[in-house]
Amino acid sequence: MSIPLNQAMLISASGWQKIVSESCSLEKALTFCTSDEQPEARSVVQSLLYTTVRHRAQVDYLVRKLVKKEPQEKVRSLLCVALALLLEDKEKPFTVVNQTVEAAKTDPELSWSSGFFNAVLRNFLRNRSQLTAAFKTNLSTRYNAPGWWISKIKRSYPKSWQSILSTQNKRPPLTLRINRAKTTVDEFLKTLTEHGFQAKPIGTWAVMIEPPCPVNKIPGFSEGLCSVQDAGSQLVTELLELKDGDRVLDACAAPGGKTAQLLETHRLDVTAMEIDPDRAVRINETLSRLGLTAKIVVGDASDESVLDKLGEFDAILLDAPCTASGIVRRHPDIVWSRRSEDIDVLASRQAHLLETLWKKVPQGKQLLYVVCSIFPEEGPMQIQRFLDRHPEASLKTNTLSSDGMLRLVPTENEHVQGLPINHDGFFYALLVKGNKQ
Repeated sequence: MSIPLNQAMLISASGWQKIVSESCSLEKALTFCTSDEQPEARSVVQSLLYTTVRHRAQVDYLVRKLVKKEPQEKVRSLLCVALALLLEDKEKPFTVVNQTVEAAKTDPELSWSSGFFNAVLRNFLRNRSQLTAAFKTNLSTRYNAPGWWISKIKRSYPKSWQSILSTQNKRPPLTLRINRAKTTVDEFLKTLTEHGFQAKPIGTWAVMIEPPCPVNKIPGFSEGLCSVQDAGSQLVTELLELKDGDRVLDACAAPGGKTAQLLETHRLDVTAMEIDPDRAVRINETLSRLGLTAKIVVGDASDESVLDKLGEFDAILLDAPCTASGIVRRHPDIVWSRRSEDIDVLASRQAHLLETLWKKVPQGKQLLYVVCSIFPEEGPMQIQRFLDRHPEASLKTNTLSSDGMLRLVPTENEHVQGLPINHDGFFYALLVKGNKQ
């Protein structure tokens, strides 16, 4: 490791304490605890925090079983990081125990507890089989999610809920979108092979590298030959019917992945809109690396006065804010930071965006609605309510969707022909104005 494990564990524990006490995102906690650290430390701490959040329900259970009295927050946080490392089984058990004890000794606020950590962790190792056996009988520890989340998915997908939850709790693959404006999948795979990488195509322009690696190690990444993007998120250009010269609005564009994909596929006049100025900067960064250009507008896509200034478009892409329930394996903290009431709040926001943007869709033109969610309220139910309000709207069918709505759940073995083999959860609906099918 680039920094001592005990030091990385202490830094991670401070981030974990912030996640638990303030319900902040993993990304914010990572920024908080590594702001004064070297870049190499950030990657190690990030790995430790991701490992801990992927075992959150299990480590919470173990703390309750192993410690009679609830420990202080700082003690509990370091203990959670240590237990998660032991559950992950990538470090030797004695190393984890020794480094945890060393971490406590080097921190003045924890030095008194070094013996406590040694006793608790060794107790876990002695009784590991018995303690972890309970994980299978408790749904929360089995799928690492709160009860309401599990119940919601179980009700929404009665036949596949177990598979969805299991997939969500796995580490995501490293999936790339190949820049078709600069290379082909076959050419890129050949380059990867020549550089000693193992990779395979899993979609039309999607390639998966195994095992994952830092993006700066991927040949051609800095030259814009590829971008990191889940295969399920790459279907925008498969569904939205475009031609060279079209004006397209990407209404909620940050960080710019779909904006870039549109520009790689056709010679388009693209306006990328983003309400958050800081996130809008990321759009420009994304496009600059790829050598692409779009008009970037900082503004609210639900504000008609802002939209009126932009003129007419041939197509609108609405990748709407959502619960992100379909991309949990990439953002495992989502299941813990979300609340059940967030679904209705976000569905209301999506409906407002749909209503406003629909007014800007010319007769005979299309709006592609996308969310990285698997909750029905944000997908098929949202669109059905929209259609009930708008008799002039219809769904356009395609080879990937017989009814105009494409529902993807997280899977590593997609069986529907034409869809990528491995993908996260997404929902697509292609709406047409005044063109009943």
